Amino acid sequence: MSTSVVAFAGDSLDDFALWAREIRETRIARIARPPRIRLYDGNYKYRGTCYSPADGSTGVKYNDTGSIHLELPIDSSSEEGIRQTFLAHWALDQESRGTSNIHVVVEKDGARIAGRTDPVNGVTLHRSKDGDRVILEFLEDIQELKHVHMAASPFLPIGLVQEPKEQFLFCPVDWGGLATLGWNMLRLQGTNFNLNLDLLDPSNHSTGLWAQAQIVPMPKPIGSTVAPTTIVDGNIKKSWWDVMAPRLEDAELMIVTRRFLDGDPEPWPGAGTNWRQGTLFVDIVDKSGWQSGTSLGGNLATGLLRSIASVTSNYVEDSYDLITGQPVDTTGLKLPGVLGTQPSHPNVVYRDGDITGIQDFKLTRGAGGPGRITAGGQSMPGVNELWEAGIGYAGDVLGDNINIAGYGVGSLGSILNAFLLPIVKDAFLAYITVPLLVRVAKQGWGHYLETAATGVTQAYTPSAFIDLRKRRRETDPDTTFSFEVASAMPWLIGDNGYGHWWLGDRVGATSRHLGARVYVTRCRELTLPMKRGEPSLWQAKFGDVRTQKDAFERLIELASTTAADLNAIGLG
Repeated sequence: MSTSVVAFAGDSLDDFALWAREIRETRIARIARPPRIRLYDGNYKYRGTCYSPADGSTGVKYNDTGSIHLELPIDSSSEEGIRQTFLAHWALDQESRGTSNIHVVVEKDGARIAGRTDPVNGVTLHRSKDGDRVILEFLEDIQELKHVHMAASPFLPIGLVQEPKEQFLFCPVDWGGLATLGWNMLRLQGTNFNLNLDLLDPSNHSTGLWAQAQIVPMPKPIGSTVAPTTIVDGNIKKSWWDVMAPRLEDAELMIVTRRFLDGDPEPWPGAGTNWRQGTLFVDIVDKSGWQSGTSLGGNLATGLLRSIASVTSNYVEDSYDLITGQPVDTTGLKLPGVLGTQPSHPNVVYRDGDITGIQDFKLTRGAGGPGRITAGGQSMPGVNELWEAGIGYAGDVLGDNINIAGYGVGSLGSILNAFLLPIVKDAFLAYITVPLLVRVAKQGWGHYLETAATGVTQAYTPSAFIDLRKRRRETDPDTTFSFEVASAMPWLIGDNGYGHWWLGDRVGATSRHLGARVYVTRCRELTLPMKRGEPSLWQAKFGDVRTQKDAFERLIELASTTAADLNAIGLG
C-alpha cells in the first residue's frame, strides 16, 4: 500500500489546494522512476540488478501468461567492459552459473511481475553492427499454473491407481480452484497431508504444510466465499490452467500471483515471513463485480448506470436490467493515501478531447445476425426408440397373421426395422427452432431470416439449448471497443494502492464523436516499455472480457458436465 502521503494539516482552501498539488507531483515523480529489475538463478538466489537495459518490455495479461523481454549489452573487450556487463555474461554462460534456469522480478508502481526464462529460447546472443546484446525472454508466472496437472485422486500414486478416474468437485469456483491447486502441489512436493484438514484454512498454513512448496494457494476458508458454484473436474492429462481458466473467465474472477522475496511483509495476517525466497503465492479475486451489479456504460451528465444480466422467456436471448435507487458505498474510495477503484462502482473515466490520455480508440458496432436459430439433428430422447419398438411390434403381429400355403410367415419385425427405421430415424422432433423476437424488434423489418447451429445434438436436451445459446452469442449484435492509455494522463496506473486502477479493473472512456456517452470495459493487458533513455510508463489495452451467462445457461452446462463426469467414473 502507498503510505507516503502526509495528512493534511492546513486550515484553508488554499492550503488544501497546495497540499493536493504536492501529492500529485510526488506521485507523478514516483511513476516516472524506472522499474527495478532483479535477476535470480534457478534456486532464486539473487544475482544482480539490471539498472539500464538497452531495450525491453514487460507485459501482463488477464488470466494468461505475460512476457518479459530484456536486452542486455555485452562487452568482452576489456575487464572494465566485462565488469559493467557482468549480468549479460552471467546469463550467457550457463555452465558457470550452476543452474540453467534464470528468474526475473520487475517492480514498478506497486506491481511485482516475475517470470522464468522461456525453456526454448530463453537466452540469445545477438551480434550486430549496433553492438552485441544478450536477449532474455521470460514467461510470466501464470505459466507455472500450466504445469500443474489435475490428478483425479491426488493422494493416490499416479502410476498405481487413480480411483475415481475423474475429479468431480461441486463447489464455489474460487475455493475449488485454490483447493485443487493445493492438493496437487502437495502431491508434487511429496508432502504428507491430513484429509480431514481444511487445506485453505489460514491456521493450517502455518503448520509447515507448505514449507518447501514452490506454489502456495492463498487461504480462503470455504465459508468465506460468495463466488458462483461450478463443477471443477479434471484428470492428470489436464493442467490446472486448462481446467480453471474458462471457469474463471465465465465467473469474471482473476488469477493473482506474487513472488515472495526476503524482507517482504506477511503474505496475509498471521502468515509470518519465514517463507522460502521465490515462493509463488496464488489467489483468485473478484475485480469485476458483475455478480452484485456493476457498470457497463453510462453518460458523463447522468453518471454510470449499474446493471445485472437476466434471461428472456425463450431461454436463448439475454436482457439487462438497470439497478437504480441504491445508495453508493464510497468507503473503499476514501482510504487515506490509497488509490484504487471499486468493482461495483468503477470511477475512472478517460475523456476524449484535444488533450487526452486516450491514444488509440476503436469502436465496432454491429446489428447482429439472423432472427431465428435452429439446433439439433437427432430426435429427442425416446422418439427413435419408440419407432423401433413400434415397427418391430407391428412387424411381429403382421407376420403372425400372414399364412402362405398353410404356413405362418413368422416374425417380420427385424426385417421391417431394417427397411423402415433408417427412413424415420431422426426425422421426427429432431430439431428445435427459436425466433429471436427481441433481436428482430431492434433490427427492423429488413433482417436476415435464419441460421443454424453447426453441431449435431439431440433436440430438446440441455446440449441443444447450449448449442442454441452458443450460436446466438456468435451472431449477437456487438458493440466492442478497445483503447490504449498511458499512465498519469490523468489517471495513475498501479497496483496495491499505488494507482487508480490495474489489470482486470473496469475503466470507462468517451469518444468525441459520441458526445457524453461512456463505454466501460475491463483492462485485459498492460505493457511497460523498458528502453534506455525513454520513460517507463504503462500502456494498457481494454476489451470485453467475456459474454455474460445467466443462471439457466450455467445450470444446463453444469448438468451436462455432471453427466459426462459421472459417465467417466462409471456411474453414468
